[in-house]
Amino acid sequence: MTGMERVPMGPPWSVDLIADLHAGVLPPEVAAQLRPRVEADPEAVEILQALDATLEDLHALPPIPMPDHVAARIDAALAAEARPAAPVVSLDEARKRRNRRLGLGGAGVLVAAAAAFGVVLAVSPGTQKSTDNAAQPTPTTSSAPGNAAPPLAVKGDDLGSVFGEVLKAQNYGPLETPDRLAGCLKGGGITSTSKPLGISPITLKGKEAVMAILPGGAVGQFRLVVLDPDTCGPDKPQGVLADNTIKPR
Repeated sequence: MTGMERVPMGPPWSVDLIADLHAGVLPPEVAAQLRPRVEADPEAVEILQALDATLEDLHALPPIPMPDHVAARIDAALAAEARPAAPVVSLDEARKRRNRRLGLGGAGVLVAAAAAFGVVLAVSPGTQKSTDNAAQPTPTTSSAPGNAAPPLAVKGDDLGSVFGEVLKAQNYGPLETPDRLAGCLKGGGITSTSKPLGISPITLKGKEAVMAILPGGAVGQFRLVVLDPDTCGPDKPQGVLADNTIKPR
């Protein structure tokens, strides 16, 4: 409704119109003419009183705290945003830096390429076996099919050193299922009703383990729990290798 519109006639008036009047969203000149008419109507007055009572009930409600797991995810997202971004380097600039490290200019790259090509030509007249060995790269562990990435290695006792990588993962590793994780946490007296914020296989002092990141009980805090998949269980507290609470900066 705009100030150019006429004041609605009534009674009766719609509940929406009375609610707009009660909320103070009507143009002042319209509200000034409408309010005395509405307050003279018993049915409209009852609606106004009901709206007043609703506002009082809402104001009397206690503040609703944010769930810990929601607060933890927000903190984690803010922490990730706060990390300095890697500088953007053009492909040409990266190539120039690489060539400078190798001591090669533009012509040097061609010489190096020609030299490498000459080696291939030198062995090519030989047996087919030699040519194949020169042409095919030796397969590495990371490129071989079926090989998973190695677990994250904790530096000493510093669980925070792998915090960022674990936070991004949802890999239960040898624990396999959320139920198995819950049983291992229960064995250590750790109660958590929410999905871990992050979980990943790691190595702690050379021993294979699984690290789970849980809400820390306060805004900005995280609980880092390291479990031994071979010994943890509902009745096996010895399966908890570490249980620390941190607050990343």
